[in-house]
Order: sequence, then structure tokens, then C-alpha cells
Amino acid sequence: MTKRLLSVALTLGLFFATSISWAGVDLSFFLGMKDGSENSDGVTVTFVVEEGANATEVFNEHWADQQWSDQFVVDLTGWGGKTIELKLTTDPGEARNTGWDWILIGDTKVTADGDLVYDIGQAVADGQASLSMVFDDEDNETAGLSNGANCSPDAGPSGGQEKPKSFMQHVPWDGKVGNTISRYEMTLPAVDTTAVRSAGKLTTTWGYLRTH
Repeated sequence: MTKRLLSVALTLGLFFATSISWAGVDLSFFLGMKDGSENSDGVTVTFVVEEGANATEVFNEHWADQQWSDQFVVDLTGWGGKTIELKLTTDPGEARNTGWDWILIGDTKVTADGDLVYDIGQAVADGQASLSMVFDDEDNETAGLSNGANCSPDAGPSGGQEKPKSFMQHVPWDGKVGNTISRYEMTLPAVDTTAVRSAGKLTTTWGYLRTH
């Protein structure tokens, strides 16, 4: 009887170990408003995958809390093996109130099967981001940043805590209101998607990564 129970336990253990592994390409990051931004009504953060003329929104969240979110994980596996531009837009939100919009994006990276593919925070620090803006009264993007917009390393903190390689992407506020945009070109590796992507990972288009 004891041997049978042990066998069952080992089988379940092997099944569980298999179920918590996954194969795929993921974008992961944290959001937080920088300490001192209590007068802000929040910032809307959007990620879009651009592949040639095709653009697909993969994440949209309005964040107003002076604390770090749980880790967001976005599944990019569908673009495996392709060269894309990942577009990050920050927007002051519906009220167009830009005061204290000190949004931080922390530990932002793309991984494949858990291995680092692209470190967005490092790209910001190295000046590799392609930067532009769209003002509310204009339809086309304006290259570069002005009118108070920025995209630069910022250690925070948010809620008294720092995240690795966090950066601020502040919206335009000085004379004009609009969106700040940064783009990152990368080639995503093709991955074997036959492995299980489950157990502890929220497998929606975007969401929180919770491991309990």
C-alpha cells in the first residue's frame, strides 16, 4: 500500500512539474506611478505589435496607483520567428490631465522559453528607443520628444520600492497634450509551442502573472 501511494505521489509530482513549464515568447513588465504623484489621475499604457503594415494591440491598462502592479505577462508567441517593432504608448487618459503623470515601467523584457531576448529597460538606458509623439490636435506622429515629454531611466521608487531598469515615459504637457511613443525593433525566435503553458500563468492576451 505504501509503495502504491508513493508511486501515485511521484506520478502526480511529475505531472505537476510538467504542467508548470511552458514554451513561448513573452513580454513581461510592471507598472507603477512614481512616489509623489498622488495628484495624477493616472496614465494609460498600451503595447502594440507592428509587423510591416499590420498593427495589433496586445495590452492596454490605465494605472494610477503609487505602487507596483503584479507582473504583467503578454503572450507574443504568435510572432515567433518574425521581426517586429514593439510600440509602447503612454497617454494621459480621457480627462487629458497631465499633472504628475510620472508613470514608471519596470523590469521590462521579452523572453523566449524563459531566456532573455530583448531588455527594453536597457534599450532605454542605451538610447536605442525610437521616440515620437502624437499631439491631440494632430493626426500624424512627430519625430522626437518635446513639450515636456520624455523616455528615460528612472529608479522611482513606487510605493517605496524600486524595480530593475525602470524608466519613465512621460506624456507631453508643456503647451500641448498628447501621447509619448517609444519603439523597439527585435527579431523573435521561433519556439516549440507543444509544451504546456499553464499552472500559475494567466493565459489571456494580457494579465497578471500570479504564482501561488
